[in-house]
Amino acid sequence: MGLRSQHYPTVTGSWPKVDWFEAISENYMDTGGRPLHILEKVRQRYPVALHGTALSIGSVDPLNLNYLARLKALIGRIDPFIVSDHLCWAGTEGEQLHDLLPLPFTEEALGHVVSRVGQVQETLGRRILLENVSTYVTFRHSTMPEWEFLSEVSKRSGCGILLDLNNIYVNAVNHRFDPLEYLRAIPGERIGQIHLAGHTDKGDFLFDTHSRPIIDKVWALYEEALRRWGPISTLVEWDDDIPPFEELNAEVERAKVIYRRHEVRSRESGVAHLPDGQGSKSENDRASSLGPLTSNNASSAFQIPLAEAQSLFKTRIRGSGEKQKELDLLLNPQGHATGNERLEVYAEGYPARVRESIIEVYETLRAAFDEDTFETLCLEYAARHGADDYNLNHAGKDLEEFLKNSRFSKKAPFLPDLAKFEWALWEVFHAVDTENTLTKDGLEGISSEDWERCVFHFKPSVRTLASEWPVLDLWKSRRDKAASAKITLEGNPQNVLISRLSDQVRCELMSSDERRLVETLLAGETLGAACEELAEVSEAEELPIASWFHGWIRDGLISRCEFAEKSSAYRQTGAASP
Repeated sequence: MGLRSQHYPTVTGSWPKVDWFEAISENYMDTGGRPLHILEKVRQRYPVALHGTALSIGSVDPLNLNYLARLKALIGRIDPFIVSDHLCWAGTEGEQLHDLLPLPFTEEALGHVVSRVGQVQETLGRRILLENVSTYVTFRHSTMPEWEFLSEVSKRSGCGILLDLNNIYVNAVNHRFDPLEYLRAIPGERIGQIHLAGHTDKGDFLFDTHSRPIIDKVWALYEEALRRWGPISTLVEWDDDIPPFEELNAEVERAKVIYRRHEVRSRESGVAHLPDGQGSKSENDRASSLGPLTSNNASSAFQIPLAEAQSLFKTRIRGSGEKQKELDLLLNPQGHATGNERLEVYAEGYPARVRESIIEVYETLRAAFDEDTFETLCLEYAARHGADDYNLNHAGKDLEEFLKNSRFSKKAPFLPDLAKFEWALWEVFHAVDTENTLTKDGLEGISSEDWERCVFHFKPSVRTLASEWPVLDLWKSRRDKAASAKITLEGNPQNVLISRLSDQVRCELMSSDERRLVETLLAGETLGAACEELAEVSEAEELPIASWFHGWIRDGLISRCEFAEKSSAYRQTGAASP
């Protein structure tokens, strides 16, 4: 099953009888905190597969070498038995759309993907698997069916296939083809894994939500797949409205029953057929009433280069109403909608995912609004701020700047500082820390003449924040509206030291003098220079620098110390040497 944060306590607390876990690559390659530590613990007991969502193998943008380097580092750390991603694209023209976007099934797209798979596999030093994705539009100028495109990508590039049976079923209903024809065309020897999941019926189309149990028709496809190819490593996915562990595990156990039944059968066993066609009666009736979906004459269809098609998609998804004529020429109608109208599925998906990212990071900020106002804020932010980072969790990083000049902050001027504070918490939670080499004994061993030229290196998980508002108090009361209402906002400034001990983020109030000293040291100044600067602005007659240092060492905030070259004499103006 998929390893999800909601189930961390159950997994690490009881080590359930699960054969293996899948981890979403992006959730672990940009963190040095608790998620990575949990994954490492799980890996000690179970095989792990890494499954990505942001490789964007089909994009016309250059491959993200930073992404590949981080993925390769995670692979080296976890040693997964499978590394996979999706046969799609996720962004173009330097902007991330955070979706699994469809490709036209053309020779141009095929050659482009095959070339990029070669680069990825050479960089990672291993074979990858690519997954077929659910889609809600198709291209008029496609020259081959999806199953042929997927098979050819695998054959020409050498990559494996991750066959998602729910996605086959969703596309079969949406685009009106027989899912058995899809299975018959896939080279079984190239399949490295199977995915099973649930979806949502939107009336005019099926939507791949991974938020429900697997339906019987998809279970029947699984029976057919294993009857045809024998047992293949299988994942049960559930990514939204995640149920208790026991409910998800029941789906896994059902898959195991089918899997084990085929372990003892020959891989050459006969082909079974799904009862009553590929969908339910209502779905089959709905599909047949809409008529044929795709043009059978791609040569007469609207021809467009892959780069231009992706640019049109991006323009539409990001909210522009331009180029609708080109999109209707480019895309087949879907149900009762034109292709351009059906693209609204993707256009609505972008702000929804940005909202998810904001909710993940800004719990206190969300509590400051009623639900409707918060929804409006998320929509406006998503419309104004494009994403340039492959990691969806970073989509809300500019929220502080957005709030500074927004109408929301006119009524609640503390909002930008609150956003800055919660983003700092997020950074500290995920920071990749360095090892401590400085101890209390080491600190006391520094000679008096060397103090002024000490350069202290704090851990990457250390942040400071100065606010004219009580941001720490607001954060502490984020789940208690009664307590939050009692907080005095005006004339209640706070300086906060944020750090992490093991996997736990800690926040504590500090004086403005202590904050200034930490910030100067973080900037790389020597202790002598930092103390001189502090002495010039501090109103205190005596500063407890020694006490601050011992607290920082005790809490593991300082990782190491080095010495700068000799500098001018250290002035003791109002400051005591540690």
